[in-house]
Amino acid sequence: MDFSIIINTHDQSKFLNECIKTCLNQNYSSYEIIIVDTSKRPSKDKYKNIKKLKYFHIKEKFKKFPVLNQMYQIQYGFSKSKGKFICLLDGDDKFSYLKLHSLSKLFCQTKNLIVQDVPFLFSNNFKKESKIKSYKKNMFFKKFFVGWPQIFGTSTISCNREILEKFFVKGKPFNWSYLAIDIKLILFAHSKLKLASGFKGLTMKRIHNNNLDKTFSNLISSSFWRRRKMQIEYNFFLKKKNYYNLDFIITKIVNVFL
Repeated sequence: MDFSIIINTHDQSKFLNECIKTCLNQNYSSYEIIIVDTSKRPSKDKYKNIKKLKYFHIKEKFKKFPVLNQMYQIQYGFSKSKGKFICLLDGDDKFSYLKLHSLSKLFCQTKNLIVQDVPFLFSNNFKKESKIKSYKKNMFFKKFFVGWPQIFGTSTISCNREILEKFFVKGKPFNWSYLAIDIKLILFAHSKLKLASGFKGLTMKRIHNNNLDKTFSNLISSSFWRRRKMQIEYNFFLKKKNYYNLDFIITKIVNVFL
C-alpha cells in the first residue's frame, strides 16, 4: 500500500460525498481511504460497501478544543492506516485526480520529506488560486519578524508515515490546545525536516462560514493573539531556542492586555 488518505470530518455530510469522490477518482491505484467521523449523525452504513474505504465513527475527546479533536481524529486514522505515505484531508475539501500520482514522483526522490502544496480556494460562488506571499521569502522579514513558512491548511499536507510517527511522539501536539495540526506539522517540518512546497493544483480548499480556522483568523480578536503566542512558544519548543524578534515582542505586549 503506497498511500493512506486520512479524512477527518465533523458534521460535514453535505460536503463529504464530494470529498470522497475526488479520492476515488485518483489516477493511481495503490491507496486506501480512512474516514474518521465525530458527527452527531454518523454515515457508516452509507460507505460500508465502497472498496478502498474504511469508515470509523468515534466520540469527540476534547469538547472545548475543536483543533485537538481534529488532531485526535487524524491520530486515530493513522493508527488504522497501512500506507507508506499519508495524505491529510478535511471532509469539506477536495483533491485533484492527479494528487497521488504527482506525490508518488516526489516521494520517490527522497524519503525524509513533507510536502505542502498550494491550494485553490473555492466555494459555490468562486474559485481562485491561493497566493504565495512574496514577503515570506524575504530574508529581512524572516529574520526580524516571522521565520516559518506560509501555512495553507491541513488538506495540503502529505508525508511519509515515519514523519507522522515522530511528530506525534516528539512534537507533543496535544500540549498546544489552540494550534491546529497544519500549523504544528509545518513548524515541526521546518525545524527538523525537509519541507517541499510550491506545488499547485493538487488540493481544493473550500471556503465557508464553518471553517475551523475562522475562530482564530480575525486580527483584532483575542483568540488570534492567544494562538499567535502559542505558535511562537511551540516554535521555541521545537527549536530549543528563543528568537526575540518583532513578532515575539508585539505578541507579548498584546497578550499582556488581554
